[in-house]
Formats: sequence, C-alpha cells, structure tokens
Amino acid sequence: MISVSRRDFILGGAALALAARPRCAFASTPSPTENAGGSEAVAASGALKVRFLGTGALDWEKGPNKHGETRRFASVLIDGRTLIDFTPRNREMLPEGCRPEAVFYTHSHRDHFDPEAALALGVKRVYCHESWVKTARKLFAAAAGERPAPEVNGVAFGAPVVEGGVAFTALPANHSTRKKGERCALYMLDKGATRLLYATDTCGIPRDALKYAGMERDAERPFTAIIMEATAGPGHADDHRFFFSHSSAELVARTARALAASGRYRPAAARPVWITHMLRAQYGSMRELDSSLPAPLKAAFDGMEIEI
Repeated sequence: MISVSRRDFILGGAALALAARPRCAFASTPSPTENAGGSEAVAASGALKVRFLGTGALDWEKGPNKHGETRRFASVLIDGRTLIDFTPRNREMLPEGCRPEAVFYTHSHRDHFDPEAALALGVKRVYCHESWVKTARKLFAAAAGERPAPEVNGVAFGAPVVEGGVAFTALPANHSTRKKGERCALYMLDKGATRLLYATDTCGIPRDALKYAGMERDAERPFTAIIMEATAGPGHADDHRFFFSHSSAELVARTARALAASGRYRPAAARPVWITHMLRAQYGSMRELDSSLPAPLKAAFDGMEIEI
C-alpha cells in the first residue's frame, strides 16, 4: 500500500503530497445495493482502510508551523469511498481518481463542514445528525444553485447507516456549535470483526455514546480500534478547550485505558490509539511528537493510511 511518507509530511507543501498520492486503490469494489440510508447488517469483511485527509484543528488555517509542517482540517476517507467530514483543504489528499459518493458530517463547524467542497467532489449522499438536517439541506441547496444537490439525510443516534459495506452509527459527542439545537456526533464504524470509534470533536466520550453503542452496562461487542481527537497537546491538559468541548492527549490516553479496563475496548496487540485534530500551537515537530505522547497514543498525519 502506497502512502505519503512521514518525511514528505514533515517537509510540508501540497506538491510533495500530490506527487506521492496513490491512485484510488481503495475504491475498486462497487457499492452494495442495499446502502443509501439502510440499516441492514454489514456483510463486508476484510480490513477497514482509513486514509487521513487531514489531522489538524482550526488554527492550521494560519499555514505551516515553525517546523514547516502542514496539517489540513480533520477528515478521513473510509475504504476509498466514504468520507467523514470534508473541506476544500482535504481534497488534495484524496488518492488520484477517488470520487467518494457519501460523506458523514460530525457537526457544522467550518473546519469539518463545507457544502461547496462536497458539491465540487460530486458527492451524492450526505448524512448528519437529524437535529440540524434542515439547516444542512438549506445550505447545500444554496451552495448548489443550478447544480444538482445531493440527498441530505438526517441520522438518529444509535441507528446504523450502511455505506460501502461499512455501518456508520452516530453517537453523541461532548461538543457544541452556535446553531440552536444542533447535536454533534461521533461515529462508530462496523465492518466484519472491526469496530472503530472515530471521535472528533469531543471532550471525552459521553456515557450516552456508550449507551447508543450498546455498551452502557456491558460490552458484548467492544471497540477494536480508536481514532480520537487530541486538540490540546501534551502538557496542555489545563487548556480551556479541554473543559467544555475538546480533549487533551492525556485525556485520550486515560479514556482508552478506562475503556480497555472495562472491556469496552479490546485492540489487537500493540495497536495504538491514533490521535487527530491537533492544535498547531500546542504540538512540536512531527519527528519528536510520538516520543512525547502518553501510551498508547500515536499521532496520525495527513496522507497516512492504516488498515484495521
């Protein structure tokens, strides 16, 4: 599997990333016919493939850091065909030829949600929590103008939606926006024996998220992998964002250990918890980052691909 190297990431700049981009190897299998909003059991098996299209928080819009490194806004591509969050900054990190048909949004903040970016990509199906689906439809309709607008669907917490052989289940996040009544979402991804928790933006994992995941009292089917935001960097656990809407690296490590101790997280041996949505101002050089992180964390970077 080809990916953008850590060296290219460290050096920053779109040219190196684009030169290393693979073709869309993840999107070679046709989408299953039962998808598009269905809640059917997932028949697909094999590894879940995740490409990080961005791993930064909002302050990366200021440009590269003092080390010349660049992070785009947090976004992932699942199995080469389905997105979680997407902005114009993420498009250059898509493999050549990839045209994802669906995007799941966590919330409406501009570093996660951009209707024009999805329209330019030709996305056909959009999903967001039902609390703000009417707003999302209006924003997509306004951005589309005379162009065809995608189907915009509201999803309920705990109700799986199958796209590309993967079940995406929205779970409540501990995060908020200025839009009245909007609920922000985490996503649980199920494919075969894999159960991935993708958690951004959130301050820890709310108890209600475990309830909707079917893990409030026990965990017959635990998470097998975690990707979680660590907005505040090592040594910044007292950052004001930690208290109301975001997590620190230390909190992510404690969360993973607590989930594992309760049987709700059972990773394969030596599998790390990948962190994303990192503040530009609070993380040092990528060359030194992993050595500064508490176990079992590992920093993701733009263009990185993993199989779970």
